[in-house]
Amino acid sequence: MIHLEHVTKAFASGKGIFDVSFSVEPGMVFGFIGPNGAGKSTALRQLMGLIAADSGHATIGGFDCWVETKEVKRLVGYLPGEISLPGDFTGDHILQLMQQLHGGDRKRQADLLERFPFDPKTKVRKMSKGTKQKLALVGCFMKDAPVYLLDEPTSGLDPLMQERFLTWLEEERRLGKAILMSSHHFPEMEKSCERAALIKDGRIIVESDIHELIRSSRKQYTVEFGLAAQAEQFEIQVGATQKQQRVSFLTSDQLTLNQVLRLLTAYDIRSIQTAADDLEHVFLHYYGEGDES
Repeated sequence: MIHLEHVTKAFASGKGIFDVSFSVEPGMVFGFIGPNGAGKSTALRQLMGLIAADSGHATIGGFDCWVETKEVKRLVGYLPGEISLPGDFTGDHILQLMQQLHGGDRKRQADLLERFPFDPKTKVRKMSKGTKQKLALVGCFMKDAPVYLLDEPTSGLDPLMQERFLTWLEEERRLGKAILMSSHHFPEMEKSCERAALIKDGRIIVESDIHELIRSSRKQYTVEFGLAAQAEQFEIQVGATQKQQRVSFLTSDQLTLNQVLRLLTAYDIRSIQTAADDLEHVFLHYYGEGDES
């Protein structure tokens, strides 16, 4: 449904996206993860036909995202990362305009307003960031589209609204929608995404099933020794980081871990702890410690 093939768009600043390829099929939520400036929004704007690629090809529903922009926009509900709305318009006025421009079902809109409640009579300039985000979500999803492009969709939402958003997203996925979502909120990506791509400096560095991504990332283990001298000796053996009687090390390979555990049998060990397996640790692996490997 959504396809990018070797798409490159370079800006004068040197930033952009470079040789980006991935696909999102119907009934899939695909996570797009990376720090600010990594290229996530550029890729989404590319798909919306807002900027032209230097090379490569992007399609949605078989339509070229640059040449057949009108056809693409009929298929897509789009939530931009930076939402700019007229300050003197009320929420009602904004939703009416969106319905005139993009269409939308009244019953669906009412359902969304019940899930993401706010006072539609309030002017935009008086709305909090969270209220503006709820307005934008309602405006995006009231169009019953087969494809959604969501750039930081839960930005500004409180935990209750985040959970409601995830519930709504799962309902849409079950209806066969193709959903591409960028976010920095790791727990929501873990809960909602089937696959994910990590982008750094405009290039995709890994794409995988999200559970496989988490399983295969390097994990941190912390060992507490009975004696500081033993901790120092073990640190030298495995190239770890020592703090008093505690030594921390990283591994993603089961064989390596087994070798380390065999070494530990020669020591007086008080405890062994491991960091939780989650998407945040995957992120740190590729964007933090991963830079060293």
